[in-house]
Amino acid sequence: MKKLTSARYLAMVGVLGALLGFWSATRTWITVDVAASSVQIPQIVIDGAKAAGSVTAVCVVVLAGSLALLIAGKVARYIIAALSLLAGVAAIAAGAGALGDPQAVAATAVAEATGLAQNAGDYTVTAWPVMAIIAGALMALQAVLVFVFARQWPTKASKYDRQAAKYATAAKDPSSRSIANWEQLSAGEDPTSEAK
Repeated sequence: MKKLTSARYLAMVGVLGALLGFWSATRTWITVDVAASSVQIPQIVIDGAKAAGSVTAVCVVVLAGSLALLIAGKVARYIIAALSLLAGVAAIAAGAGALGDPQAVAATAVAEATGLAQNAGDYTVTAWPVMAIIAGALMALQAVLVFVFARQWPTKASKYDRQAAKYATAAKDPSSRSIANWEQLSAGEDPTSEAK
């Protein structure tokens, strides 16, 4: 269980959600068969990028955040989780909007194709908005799990930490003391600052 809640596995959940979101954004979300008029208009195909441009943008955020999660410090982990949660909610809202009101989502593309602000027609929604909702759910799940388990993850040691030098033992004989002094100088510490 501990392995499944590690930073690596939760980062993979976010990457999976982002990739599913990207994939759904490239697919057809809505097709519109415009009602017959004096001018015959072919079927209008609206992909995810046109129907919900926000899906691609939030997927970029989650993908970058998931990769950064592997090297993030304690505070940055929670910032990444908050961004992933907002991105997941945005992707879910975009997919649900396309399922709930395809005419409103497709209005701009239909107006560009027909030249009319209002146009009647048959609006068919594909399964790809559902995939965007699933992607958003994965992003939100990653965020919630990071909020819950991030405090258990070890922090990355910085090369500037002086923890090893603090616990160094004092040398007992004079010859080893001089070697220890040189090692302290190499570590960037002043050997004369300690009590002899």
